[in-house]
Order: sequence, then structure tokens, then C-alpha cells
Amino acid sequence: GAFSCNAYRKMERISSSADCLRQFTPWITRALYKTNVDITGKHISGLLLIKTMPDSSIRVVFSNEMGFSFFDFGFLPGNEFRVYQIIPQMNKKPVIKTLRKDFDLILFRDMDEQNRFTLKDSSGIYYGFPQSKGVNYYITDIHCSKLLKMQRASKRKPVAEAFMYLNPGAVPDSIFIRHLNFNFSIDLKKI
Repeated sequence: GAFSCNAYRKMERISSSADCLRQFTPWITRALYKTNVDITGKHISGLLLIKTMPDSSIRVVFSNEMGFSFFDFGFLPGNEFRVYQIIPQMNKKPVIKTLRKDFDLILFRDMDEQNRFTLKDSSGIYYGFPQSKGVNYYITDIHCSKLLKMQRASKRKPVAEAFMYLNPGAVPDSIFIRHLNFNFSIDLKKI
């Protein structure tokens, strides 16, 4: 049935270097995004600041137009993660974990080169990085000239996907993340 179908099983495993992906790594010293979050029928809009700190950790702060903070997260070297602040409505383990994994994906974190594997189908090349649960995929065209999308996947199928529009080595102009198993999306447009 539909549940046994594995989106990745039919792909061909190939050997490759991840050098290709480095050109798509977002280099964000400081960027502000107009942000819309839709989560199970609720809509939150505001500003999301992504900032690289002197210790090379990355702060992600989401606040409303008045400067009231919805959350303030730290993504630290060594794949450490810290919640500096979060509003009670969002202070739920699954919500925090989901947001952390979404930002890990788009910030190109937790990419363990030792365990990386690469799959190929007619539409593109899938660079897979195993996570504690599931796999993060970075999908490029066959020639690795553009990043088509990013996926967070269970063993069998994508659970979330993200699209990022950027010129290589630049700050992404827009980022869009959507979850495929429940109604949750994040839409970022650079200001």
C-alpha cells in the first residue's frame, strides 16, 4: 500500500564529494527576514533575525514588529542548541525540536561528512546526512549548479521540505519551509 512505499529506495547510490554543496552554504553574518508562520490554523507574523556571533554560534530570534520575542535560539558549535527564551504557547518539546531541526537543515548544520551518502535519480542528486532520527537531504540538479530543495526525511519519505533562494556564497533572499505531515510552514523574505 501507500505506506510501504519508500521514496528513496529506487534511487541509485553513487559516490560523490560534498564539495558541490559548499557553494550553497548560507553565509549569514546578520540578516533580517519578514516572517510568516502558519501552524495548525494559527498565523504569526513578525521579524526573524539570523546572526552569527563572535564565538561562531548562530542566534535565531523571532519577534513581532514591536520587538516582543516569540523565541530566541542559539545554535552552538559542536551541534549544541540552546533556548534563551520562548513564549509559553510555543514552549513545548515537539515544537522546539521541530524548529531546531528546521533551522539545522537550512543553516547546513549537523552535516557529518563521514556518514554522508549520495543518491541519484532522473531529477537530481540527493546528498544525505543521517541525523539522530532520519536523514537531511540537500538536493541539487544533476550538474550541481543549483540547490533545488532540502528535505528532512524519515527512513522512507520526506517529512519536511525547504526551499532557499540565494546566489552562491550570499545571504539567502527567501527561505520557505513546509511540513508534509501536519499544517506548519515558515516563510522568510529578506528585508
